[in-house]
This record gives sequence, structure tokens and C-alpha cells, in this order.
Amino acid sequence: MNQELVDKVRAYVTAKREEINNSPDPRQASIDRLKKLGYLDENGEVAEHYRGGLPDYWKE
Repeated sequence: MNQELVDKVRAYVTAKREEINNSPDPRQASIDRLKKLGYLDENGEVAEHYRGGLPDYWKE
């Protein structure tokens, strides 16, 4: 990863964090974001493929 890409990723993460923190309900905004990313299922529980931690093949 070159420095330009690192800077872009940091800027993206900062923007998303600010968006969540400035929302009327930051807790719900965080939950919605995790659902969108697929970490939480539609019930707000940890998605099946993330239960038990990261899979052994996560680096592949």
C-alpha cells in the first residue's frame, strides 16, 4: 500500500466516523453501518460467518 492510498483510507474512515458521530442517534447509525458492511444480520446479531471469531482463511 502506498502512502497516497493510506491517506485516502484514513480520510474515508474519518469521514464515516464523523458522519456517525454527528447523526441524531450515533448508536443506531453505528448499528446500521455494521449491517451494511455485513457484520450484523438483519436482527442486529453478529452475522453467522463472523461468529466464533475470524475464520482461519481470513488472510487469503
